[in-house]
Amino acid sequence: MQTAYQMVWMSAERTPDHLALIDDLSDRRLTYAELIGEIDIVAAGLFERGIRQGDRVATVLPSLFEHCLLLLALQRLCAVPALINFRLSAAEIRNLISDGDINAAVILPDQVLEEAVEGALSTNGVLITVGNRIEGADVFSDCRGDPTGLSFPSPEREDPAFIFYTSGTTGLPKGVVMGHRSTEPRVIWLSTQAGLRHGTHNRALGFMPLSHSIGFYGVFLATLALNGTYYVMSAFNPKDAVEMVEKYEITYMFAVPQLYLAMFQAPNYSAEKMRSTEVVLYGGAQIDGDFLKTLDGEWAAVIRHIYGTTETMCSLHNPDPVGQHTRLRPGFYSRTRVIDIDGGVEDQVKSGQEGQLIVDATVDTVFTEYLNRPDDTAESIVDGWYYTGDICVTHENGDVDLLGRVDDLIRSGGENIHPGQIEEFLISHSAIRDVAVIGIPHQKWGEAVTACIVGDDIPVEDLERLFQNSELAQFKRPRIYVFLETIPRNATNKIIRRELKANVLRSRTEETNYKIVEV
Repeated sequence: MQTAYQMVWMSAERTPDHLALIDDLSDRRLTYAELIGEIDIVAAGLFERGIRQGDRVATVLPSLFEHCLLLLALQRLCAVPALINFRLSAAEIRNLISDGDINAAVILPDQVLEEAVEGALSTNGVLITVGNRIEGADVFSDCRGDPTGLSFPSPEREDPAFIFYTSGTTGLPKGVVMGHRSTEPRVIWLSTQAGLRHGTHNRALGFMPLSHSIGFYGVFLATLALNGTYYVMSAFNPKDAVEMVEKYEITYMFAVPQLYLAMFQAPNYSAEKMRSTEVVLYGGAQIDGDFLKTLDGEWAAVIRHIYGTTETMCSLHNPDPVGQHTRLRPGFYSRTRVIDIDGGVEDQVKSGQEGQLIVDATVDTVFTEYLNRPDDTAESIVDGWYYTGDICVTHENGDVDLLGRVDDLIRSGGENIHPGQIEEFLISHSAIRDVAVIGIPHQKWGEAVTACIVGDDIPVEDLERLFQNSELAQFKRPRIYVFLETIPRNATNKIIRRELKANVLRSRTEETNYKIVEV
């Protein structure tokens, strides 16, 4: 078993003079040897401030250069980073810190974040800011100590290593506790299924948030474990991303499809600028088939779909990225089943039937528990299997097609309708820039299929004709169209359906800028 720190240390032993981290904004650079030295100095500084093995430390930060150092320094101390999305509201952050018995927090000097941690930290909790000093807090740049003579601890396999948080698209985010046993196999799984090769040629663009498990394990740590160079990008901007790919000859990226589309539509985009790419992964949503073929033709990379959850990391991958881009199959370190949606672990469905995907929870890549939520843990892991809540249909050869979430199913007129299928159909319309499909309570249908659309002026009659001429069953066509300016999404671009649904329902009784048309 190797910890995150040990994996980076091994890379430093192999290539001490190779660049490990580069921050484009500040032009800060660290070789592997320098990175290991900085980790020890920062770890010693944190130790002097009272942080010890097993302490939970909330990191409420963008993907900064300092965030990279902090996470590895905490691993050196065997403290447990709790990576919280800094874009959450003050109330949500305060909830997570209070619920998690957090011993320390590292934040930006931002009023919202200050309010969030105020009174939420455990007694004698340590507060550190990255940037300007605030009252009662240390500054990260001062967290430097002398590691000489400091005895760094070694963890056990089952000791907590990290706490990541679920996206919270269907409820409050849950803390997902990952043991040290999971770190190495998660990196190996991703690297193997992605086709990443060991060597200093790897150059990864880090615009996937570090607070997202795939951003940390799949991009940041995988790159460093393979002796590559990780390019820090604290905030995604499509124009800047295109520029950095060209400037640094980036070989590896992971993102949700919408970010690649934004890069493709950036004013400075050209296919020539993307020629250095070798491995481009996407997840979190399906990609439009025509757009995928365009990327496959213009980018030099192998483009792959990787499926996973915060709890399981990656469980499925795409063996035929372009030919059958919706198909996925179990990969290395994975064992899955598809069972009846309301059934037990032995109730496997036949080929061609829909069911819920479950994952073998005894595999090391799978999480240990939900933080301080034993009931949720017991509900999610049954007889050694983790219930993902994802619906898919199976094929004879074991491949599956993902259809959507159990929680997202729209039950209309006695039918179960998957919003993702309708969203994929609508987004192909040239005038639609974004779309989300939800179910709204309806007296006749139980729930009415409701298409929420961001785009140019589109006559509803045109959309109706679009569905009438399509291969989609007529019971799947929207009964309500909502035209709005933005669709709420989280940090990884997933639709926050509960918030969208609440907004649409509120617009029926309050004055909003939503235009609602029932058909």
